[in-house]
Amino acid sequence: MSRRAAAALLAVLVAAASGERLRAQEDLQQDMQDNGPPQVNGPAFLPWLDDTDTSGPTDAGPSGAYPDAAAPVFDPARLALLPELRVGVVMDPAAGDFGRVAPLREALEAGLRIPVLLIAYRDLAHLQRAILAAEIDYAPLSASAYAEADRDCRCLEPLVAPRLPDGEARWHAIVLARAGEGVASLAEIAGRRIATGPRAALGSRLAQIAAAAAVGVDLGREEATLIEHPDPVAAVLALIRGDADVAFAWSSLQGDAAEGYSSGTLRDLRRRAVETDGLEVVWASEPIAGAPHVVRRDLPQEIRRAIVAVMTGKEVAAAVSSGGFVPVEARDYAPVAAAFPPDAGAASRGRMTPLGGRD
Repeated sequence: MSRRAAAALLAVLVAAASGERLRAQEDLQQDMQDNGPPQVNGPAFLPWLDDTDTSGPTDAGPSGAYPDAAAPVFDPARLALLPELRVGVVMDPAAGDFGRVAPLREALEAGLRIPVLLIAYRDLAHLQRAILAAEIDYAPLSASAYAEADRDCRCLEPLVAPRLPDGEARWHAIVLARAGEGVASLAEIAGRRIATGPRAALGSRLAQIAAAAAVGVDLGREEATLIEHPDPVAAVLALIRGDADVAFAWSSLQGDAAEGYSSGTLRDLRRRAVETDGLEVVWASEPIAGAPHVVRRDLPQEIRRAIVAVMTGKEVAAAVSSGGFVPVEARDYAPVAAAFPPDAGAASRGRMTPLGGRD
């Protein structure tokens, strides 16, 4: 990226007034005409304007923002609280991802009645660091990325999370064993062969290890007993084959148990016509909400309440996430927070589903 582009991007990030934002925008557009698009190695302003229109940041852009209606009228009282909401997202502007994030920006700007600035980050780790550094106010994170970040700063608050594809709002980390083989509780998995998901998987490894430690089973000292698999389905198949005594997986624990519940690892196996009747759930976590949309706690309370109202509205459900969003609180991620205790070292930040899904 040229120095001029970098300066323009920095100006966008620190500008509080829309006039300053527009000037930074115009500088960036001119630089792109002279030097081509900047490389997205850190935060980058998404200009939401077409190649010729430089009249203002709320005009129709690459996404066709507000094609059939006037730009939203901003609320002076809200502007006094927060001149602009900076929203970070994981996306690659060069890949044409504007359309994917346009509905989120438009819904927030129309509902909050303040300007909404989208800032692109190349991956979840950069997005996580940005909200920790207060470069942005709002970010859709994975559950583990939120828990890890808030462990470090105690500065984040989850506001909403998407429903699962089956319509459920929560899911559980679970431990499975074969019925009648002497494993009836979490405390009894010590010394057993344990099939898990990937090393960084929250729902099929980290949550169970943390819960086991809470009942006196230190699987960190018994790491040789942990058999890593590429996904929880493979872990449970190892249990069914007899290659393991216990398997870590996840489930909604809602719906018909004979069909593997409404969603989760057991449901995935039943869809493959795998017989699971000989398995039993010997432990389940407290309910865990989906991947949260989080804000910094220094965001004004009125703005936070308004974000919840906007994101749980029917219009956003249709435009941003087919299943809609539900309000969440920090306590909805207690099992996740337990997997990232204050004295833990660096860990994976999880997989990212930017606008909807499960961690």
